[in-house]
Amino acid sequence: MARKFEHTYEVCFCKHVTLGEIVYAIEQKGADSVEKIGQITDAGTVCGCCKSKEDDYASKHILYLDQILKKLKDEQKQRTN
Repeated sequence: MARKFEHTYEVCFCKHVTLGEIVYAIEQKGADSVEKIGQITDAGTVCGCCKSKEDDYASKHILYLDQILKKLKDEQKQRTN
């Protein structure tokens, strides 16, 4: 995920969930799994293509929920070390 994305970037096309909403769910609401992100934001609850590259049967996404979650978890670990 070397590319920078605006918080308005739409990650879930089906439910129109933005990166900012996903970041908020992780950082402020404590979502610690793709499933919990879906419970809070509805992202990934329709076709599921935005969950991971493996789930993207249409190959239409460039940013996935699992990537966002991993990146933010890694950043949180670095801040606490």
